[in-house]
Amino acid sequence: MYICHCRAVTDRRICEAIEAGACDSETVIRRCGAGGACGGCLPAVRELLAHYGLTDQARPTADSAAA
Repeated sequence: MYICHCRAVTDRRICEAIEAGACDSETVIRRCGAGGACGGCLPAVRELLAHYGLTDQARPTADSAAA
């Protein structure tokens, strides 16, 4: 299933990136691109990280810091 529509990245590709060592959303972005465009799929990326027992330690964005 497509998770990142902006970059056409599937859940399978994200899981492959996690299994290959991606342990946070920033690393997932670098490895497969998911979450690197609009960011709308980051909650789903974080859910997949959690499925593997990982807690996303990504830095807050400028938008969330201003809130």
